[in-house]
Amino acid sequence: MIAPVVYALIQPFVRLCFLNANPQDLPASAVLLGLTLSAYLLVTAFMVMPIYGLSLSFREAIVEVALLVAYTQVVLHIGAHPERYTQTVSALAGTGVIIGLLALPLAYSLYNSTLRGTANTPLLLFAYVLVFAWMLVVYGHIYRHALSTGLFIGVMVGLGYIILTSVVIESVFPSPELQ
Repeated sequence: MIAPVVYALIQPFVRLCFLNANPQDLPASAVLLGLTLSAYLLVTAFMVMPIYGLSLSFREAIVEVALLVAYTQVVLHIGAHPERYTQTVSALAGTGVIIGLLALPLAYSLYNSTLRGTANTPLLLFAYVLVFAWMLVVYGHIYRHALSTGLFIGVMVGLGYIILTSVVIESVFPSPELQ
């Protein structure tokens, strides 16, 4: 009974990850928005838990979720499409969960090899770069539809979010090895 419900919930985000759906295909639902943001918070916390530990990883994840929400709201306001906020953030968070879950083993492998002082294998680094590029294209696809623009602009807006998040997170939560 639970499996069909979970599949029905995940399937639109998988389709978005393969660019076979658009954010406007999602319902403009506050419940869906809450579910996707909560799942995104958890996946983000698990991604950085080896670096920051349990407590700090959830604080980092809260900041990242807040940045996603605020950045998207500003972008949609500037792009004159604030009515697309719920679907856009749901799409970004939901696809972030899917891609994050797939990237989790890669992130942990990179962290463990760094911790052991061993060199990261080129294949592992290449796989991580591919997942990052995929995430950027998916976010670009979502922003493209949210802003009614081309894919290039969408990808640039997605890149803006990634850069903003990286700068803020590294400023507020510097990696322990950099301290």
